[in-house]
Amino acid sequence: MPDIILHHYPLSPYSEKVRLALGLKGISWKSIEIPVWTPRPKLTPMTGGYRRTPILQVGAEFYCDTLHILRVVEGLSSSGSLYPKGQEALAKALGWWIEKGSFMNAVCLTIGNMPGLPQELIDERRPLFRVNLEPRELHAKRALYLQRVNAHIAWLAQALSDGRKFILGQQASAADLSAYHPIWFARQNGGDEVNELIAFAGAIDPWYRRVAAIGHGNFSELSPDQAIEAAKANEPDEPRAWSPEAKTVGLSRGDWVSVTPDDYGNPVYGNLISWADDEIVLRHEDPSVGQVNLRFPRVGFDTARTDERAA
Repeated sequence: MPDIILHHYPLSPYSEKVRLALGLKGISWKSIEIPVWTPRPKLTPMTGGYRRTPILQVGAEFYCDTLHILRVVEGLSSSGSLYPKGQEALAKALGWWIEKGSFMNAVCLTIGNMPGLPQELIDERRPLFRVNLEPRELHAKRALYLQRVNAHIAWLAQALSDGRKFILGQQASAADLSAYHPIWFARQNGGDEVNELIAFAGAIDPWYRRVAAIGHGNFSELSPDQAIEAAKANEPDEPRAWSPEAKTVGLSRGDWVSVTPDDYGNPVYGNLISWADDEIVLRHEDPSVGQVNLRFPRVGFDTARTDERAA
């Protein structure tokens, strides 16, 4: 089997979610630390310019968005489970709720307390996030972001109030990793001031420590050039899944399409080769890499036929 390669950077909250998932499943993996902001000259040819982090690579298959990545990680090992039996949909739905409700507010709360943030990062993320990420601007709105974060943490506290170790019971799941990483980002980067402001009483603290203790598993470093060689050395899969729903939304196999996050982020272009109930697969090609598959979850992404091409 090809190496399991994670393209990520240490500061990324969503990368922390996947790192913990790999640790929970006991998977050995390869780590490639990418630049925090673009350009990413080694990664872009493989991913068509998809800018969200992280991306999981298995040979010539590139999995985008942690909702989809965790599903793949679950199938790579029989150790542990990200989705307890009969609770996969619930784990995904809970993760969707807390990430959508708390992630951006936790980021804005934290960055508002991070003077000295590189201007390149602020300028790149502004059009993607549609928020002015200047720390002084965010600090002035700290009360707003704090109350939003604490409101979701209060719900989390309620879920844990019966003495359970994790959100869905006695074992950690994808729901815990989704709830953990926005809080982790704030605690790691907001300093003592933000840590003191976040409502972190009762069952939250021991739960947080239990999730942190999962760790990142066994990993080693890999170079970007080695990842490119891995993509070139492997043929992309030929997924045949095709839902009749595609016709009702005007899509056909082989169409040149854009796939765009429905909240923030940039479109990615390619030939549509699979449209399933829970996955979109694009065939992407670059002279330096060859053909690869870009794989996205259906939830959270919009697909449309287009004449445009990636810049």
